[in-house]
Amino acid sequence: MERGKELKIGILVLVGAGILILGVNYLKGFNPLGRGTEFHAIYNRVDGLAVSNPVIVNGFKVGQVSSIEFDASGTGGLHVTFLIDQPKLQLTQGTVARIVSNDLFGTKAIDLIAGRGAGLVQSGDTLFSDIEMGIAESVKQELIPLRQRTDQLIAGVDEILLNLQTVFQDSATQGLPKAFESIQRTMENLESTSKTLDLTVAENRSALKGIVDNMESLTGFVNSQQGALSNALGNFSQISDSLANLQLATTLRRADQSVAELNRLLSGLNAGEGSLGKLLKSDSLHDGLMSTNKEMQFLINDLYLNPQRYVRVSVFGGREKRNMSKKELERLQRLIDAELDERDAQ
Repeated sequence: MERGKELKIGILVLVGAGILILGVNYLKGFNPLGRGTEFHAIYNRVDGLAVSNPVIVNGFKVGQVSSIEFDASGTGGLHVTFLIDQPKLQLTQGTVARIVSNDLFGTKAIDLIAGRGAGLVQSGDTLFSDIEMGIAESVKQELIPLRQRTDQLIAGVDEILLNLQTVFQDSATQGLPKAFESIQRTMENLESTSKTLDLTVAENRSALKGIVDNMESLTGFVNSQQGALSNALGNFSQISDSLANLQLATTLRRADQSVAELNRLLSGLNAGEGSLGKLLKSDSLHDGLMSTNKEMQFLINDLYLNPQRYVRVSVFGGREKRNMSKKELERLQRLIDAELDERDAQ
């Protein structure tokens, strides 16, 4: 009987110890009753992450951390292993295991953020790692700009204090009376200028009044002539319309045709075509005309000097002849000159 009791007590102790061990291991993240998918991640720091901390997806617990140890590479990184006990959960390539704060007390957890890869990760794969910025770090980041502004404000205050100290030094205060005197002289000059301006306005008040009256008269005249101005503008508009309606294209085309005809005529003259062209281009004709002109001039001069060679007047049957008088010679000369001028004009 005593041995039976001892055996029962021993069995109860062993069962209790086994249950205790299983419970402690379960709390540590080891589930001997179920199988999970194992994944790994390497972190530079874990910020308080511990074994048995949860692994979540979209806020839902899908597993827990099973172990944390230094990485075998010797770089100082922390190798975190966690188990996923949801067989239906499929993680795509590029999934990130991010350490986040799971509650207000700062309890850490691993949040799985699905990647955009086409394939699926397999059990035992190492996922990408990331660490969410903690509250302390967030506050620190927010305080950095404030600290910079505070430093700038303190630097500005220091500069103002230095300027005030410089102003109130003995060497600086000695120049204050001169500065006040300069300001006083400036005010006096402004007052003198104001008086001069008032005097100028008073002296030219009548002239200014005349200018204002003239401006008013001009304005009244313009107002009174609005009808005439409107008519003038209307006439100008009609003239513009008339110019726009003119057949300018036809006129320009006819002008171009006239210019073309003139160019053809000048080209013919330059080529020596026609009587006028031959006269312009023929040197022999020009020389002949010049020679004829010289001979005609010589003949006229000889006729004027020796008229008896060419003209004789017979009285009473031709026996008695006489020379032409001077008036008759002059009249003959005028007739010859008129004939030559008429030929030149032709």
